[in-house]
Amino acid sequence: MNTAKKVTPERELLTLKEAAALSGVSDRTLWEWARRGICPAPIRIGRAVVRYSRRAYEEWIAAGCPRVDGGRNDE
Repeated sequence: MNTAKKVTPERELLTLKEAAALSGVSDRTLWEWARRGICPAPIRIGRAVVRYSRRAYEEWIAAGCPRVDGGRNDE
């Protein structure tokens, strides 16, 4: 019998607060980093809903948080 939990799309998408907590920064910092190309960009769902890919953030963190826009980390 397969006892693994099913991963649903809801679990793969994080709110701003969840993504910030996973990244260890404040909501405002994460939003600014995404705007500046430092971290993975949010996913817009409609006009008002913004979510973050759990997989993208986990991979970004595991890679040492490199800039996603190819710029230098000291900028």
